[in-house]
Amino acid sequence: MDASTSPVAVNATLNAVTRIDAKSSEFARGWPVLLAATFGVGLGITGLPFFAFGQFVRPLVQTFGWNRGEVSGGITCLMFGTAVMSPFVGRAVDKFGFRSVALISQLGLALGFIGASLVGHSVIGYYVAWLALSFLGAGTSPVVWTRAVAGRFERSRGLALGIMLSGTGIIAIIAPMIVNQIIAHLGWRIAYQVLAGSVFFIGLPMTYIFLQSESKRGSLIATHLGMTMKQALHTTMFWRVIGAFILISMVASGLIVHLPTLLIDRGFLPAAAAAMVGMLGYTIIVGRISLGVLVDRFSPAFVGGGLISLAAVTSILLTQGFAPLLSVLLLGLCCGAEVDLLAFLMSRMFGLRSYAQIYGCGISSFTFGAAFGPILAGRSHDLTGSYNMALYGFAAAIVIATLLIFSLWRDVKPSRS
Repeated sequence: MDASTSPVAVNATLNAVTRIDAKSSEFARGWPVLLAATFGVGLGITGLPFFAFGQFVRPLVQTFGWNRGEVSGGITCLMFGTAVMSPFVGRAVDKFGFRSVALISQLGLALGFIGASLVGHSVIGYYVAWLALSFLGAGTSPVVWTRAVAGRFERSRGLALGIMLSGTGIIAIIAPMIVNQIIAHLGWRIAYQVLAGSVFFIGLPMTYIFLQSESKRGSLIATHLGMTMKQALHTTMFWRVIGAFILISMVASGLIVHLPTLLIDRGFLPAAAAAMVGMLGYTIIVGRISLGVLVDRFSPAFVGGGLISLAAVTSILLTQGFAPLLSVLLLGLCCGAEVDLLAFLMSRMFGLRSYAQIYGCGISSFTFGAAFGPILAGRSHDLTGSYNMALYGFAAAIVIATLLIFSLWRDVKPSRS
């Protein structure tokens, strides 16, 4: 790596070439893309399928007689497929543009939900359905949406990414309660079909109307600057980020997916558990916006690491059965700081030259970790009758991840440094 592609040089060059119209702010020019990306990420593969999944665990156990570990394997397949596909999605975005990839994948995701609604008693068929959904909808991951937003925002990039990724927080608020009501009155198969309709009739039109490509509207910043994928792979900071986010995603996915059943095990009614899980969305939004504002001004490593560490506190509180609402709120703050922190770190350290490919590898690693969290928690419960063993392991993993994020304090600077 030469001096021209060092993180400091990348940041300095990007700041030097920022072209903000004196009569129009970044948000005034970039709001259509930001709006489309917010809907896209919320209804995308890391939003809607993930936050709705927990509501299907008990109905599937009751319908087919599978155990919780087997049902949790569906989210593992989803994460595995997303991990495999993310680097390819990144290359496709860099080559064909984010708009084309997003539109095709939103159609694929809708079809994937229809497939999930048709599964029978074979658990293998169930896993195949979730793998198919992950392959078909892979281009609705944050790889696409963050690339669109990062190309429009420079000085307010952290805040813009935070607003965009709040789409998952909105979904976390409304999806559990809506899905729970649909399952209760119409069954889980209809619930999957409603999810398909939401992607097809809401997400896809928003993308078609508002997500203009840079060739049509013009990027606010120079997107050809930064490191190549090969150069990024030869830096230690890339691998520190990868290691940290594998652990973070493992914990976040394990906690989120099993939170409804954990609360029901503690005596909550299904509707009350869904409502409490819905509270997660509010703090995810707070976490995302707070992270975005702070990393534009203060050390991203210390701000991000501090928010990530809250998941360790959540895990310990859940083992004791103490203050479940506080546990949910702290978990939301942590989850509000993961995918957008990853996007911010990758874009600031490596630039936008090969951002989609680099971030695609980051998302691949993130989803690889997420694939194991739910199944580890499910197996822990199946073996011991309790989630405590998994929760203590999750707390230890977050401590390690936090230290790795802190170690990046010299490598990445705030947007307005």
